[in-house]
Amino acid sequence: MTTDFRSDNTLGSSPEITDAIVRASTGAMAGYGNDPITELLRRRCCEIFETDVAIFPVLTGTAGNALAIAAMTPPWGAVFCHEDAHIQRDELGAVEFYTGGAKLIPIPGTDGRLHADALGRSIAEIAESRRTAVPACVSLTNATEAGTVYSADEMRELFAIAKRSGLRAHIDGARFANALVSPKAAGVSPADFSWRAGADVLTLGGTKNGALAAEVIVVFRKELAGELAIRYHRGGHRLSKMRFLSAQMEAYLRDDVWLRNARNANAMATRLRDGIGALPGIEILRPVEANIVFARIPTKIAAAVQKDGFLFYDWPIFGADAYRLVTGFSTTSAAVDAFVAALRSAVG
Repeated sequence: MTTDFRSDNTLGSSPEITDAIVRASTGAMAGYGNDPITELLRRRCCEIFETDVAIFPVLTGTAGNALAIAAMTPPWGAVFCHEDAHIQRDELGAVEFYTGGAKLIPIPGTDGRLHADALGRSIAEIAESRRTAVPACVSLTNATEAGTVYSADEMRELFAIAKRSGLRAHIDGARFANALVSPKAAGVSPADFSWRAGADVLTLGGTKNGALAAEVIVVFRKELAGELAIRYHRGGHRLSKMRFLSAQMEAYLRDDVWLRNARNANAMATRLRDGIGALPGIEILRPVEANIVFARIPTKIAAAVQKDGFLFYDWPIFGADAYRLVTGFSTTSAAVDAFVAALRSAVG
């Protein structure tokens, strides 16, 4: 039997979401987002985030991030992000494409997080140079690519630095639910974890946490909605049968499905960390605060368990023998325990 820890993208969809797609197939509805399901999704987002929002459902997180940032950033603008952010390493210049030329400014930071002093210094350097770009936007990834989480206070501090310099603020929330249910966000509401912390726009992910293929751009600063609507349409992301995207995200957010799924994913990552971290020769490389575990595993040991059907990626940016293991909404404790047992057997 194959057990897949390569990514939370490799898993299927929650039954609630699959059922919602089937229900959306019944009858006829207006196109291009003028359907009742999309409006229900907007109202649900307003309720969850405790404020009036505009929404733009999209198929991919790459589109969501790039369109959101483009609405806040001119072609001559600078976008500040962590050096390992998804928009920097994995989206093939989508931000630059949709902005018409804006420049990403990658900033180092331990455990995947930006730090206030480094962000402030970088903004000041770009502003003072007058030749590189004009500071326009800060993008934080929460949970981060390193599997860590910004607390609400940490986001508030970073976004305050941005706002003092006149910059807009974006959250790449591909794993926002995982961050929200982590211990670092204990007792914090979605509103406190987004716009009350200073975010203007959130790209709220669903695909990694049980949706089939759906994300939604949530716009808190409503004056950005007009600019985003133009880019959304012109960029080819205003789907004619929008209801099928909206149905996924509405079911995702209804009855706390998103939070339940994320809690399981996070709990399985913690179980995985505790199990493999106790084995000789295995080193946990980053704090496990959401649903990603980075570990140093001797290459021969990793190859042996991969041969047994356990799938996971090597992660050379964290050094030799580094691997990434990702748990998801449907990962079971039995699968985690079987992997730990296989590693234990391979270690000898």
